[in-house]
Amino acid sequence: MLQARNAFERYLEDISQYPRISPAREAELSHVIQDGSNEEQREAAINELIHANLRLVVHCLKRFEGYLASPAVRITRMDLIAEGNVGLMKAAERFNANHDSQRGGGIRFSTYACKCIQSQMHRAVKRSRFIHIPEHHFGYWSEMKELREEHGGDLSDEMLGRTLDVSSEVAGLLKQGAQSGTCMLEDLAAQDTEGGGWHDFIPNEAAACPAHETGCKDLRDFLCSEMEALPPRTQSMLSLLYLTDGSPTLREMASRYNISSERCRQVCMQGLNQLRNRLQGQLPQIDPGMPAVCAA
Repeated sequence: MLQARNAFERYLEDISQYPRISPAREAELSHVIQDGSNEEQREAAINELIHANLRLVVHCLKRFEGYLASPAVRITRMDLIAEGNVGLMKAAERFNANHDSQRGGGIRFSTYACKCIQSQMHRAVKRSRFIHIPEHHFGYWSEMKELREEHGGDLSDEMLGRTLDVSSEVAGLLKQGAQSGTCMLEDLAAQDTEGGGWHDFIPNEAAACPAHETGCKDLRDFLCSEMEALPPRTQSMLSLLYLTDGSPTLREMASRYNISSERCRQVCMQGLNQLRNRLQGQLPQIDPGMPAVCAA
């Protein structure tokens, strides 16, 4: 919590360096943005409009303090500010100061952008929930929090029912919902694995088998050691053809070694035959009379 609070304070200090602009300046920037004839000037106008209204996102954040305090919502204050900044950028790109409002005059950017910011934040809060909770429950929880601060203790279901204008049964459910929270499987696994996670218990089907990888490496090392008995050019060609990623074609190898494709094929086949005969000569001889179980 201390780290998040310090991050929020640092963010407030960072955005305080951008000065606010007048409505006349907003209209000028809007004209440049809507004109779009000069892309560089348009981008500069959008950035100036965004920087001058970063405080507006923090102001809109106050409406979502109740959501942030809810145990059913897992989103931080800085994440919600980031989502609000996305809405601010969208509003800056579409802002038209000459668009008439219902009162017949031009609109301020803050009036237009506030709706975009709150809409973006609201969608972010909805995405962060593990369990869908009706919107009016957050209003009930905010009122219950104020009542606890006012009376300084636990509230009875009858008192909550009278204050919230609901039945005592519904008040009891609301109080139970406000006191409960959600728990991620990832959090439970982290308690048992000392810093691990739920992924430590689930096999990765796409990952290679360690035993298979080890066997392939040992086989590769064995083949490389056996190929040292072959002629240098044959050894180089077989390594390039079978032991490297992105094996070249015979034509590419022939061009590299300045020989024909057919000669390249012959050298590779001779090398494979020599390597096969060498490996077969190292296999243990099996007595034909030995039982199959023992031979295995």
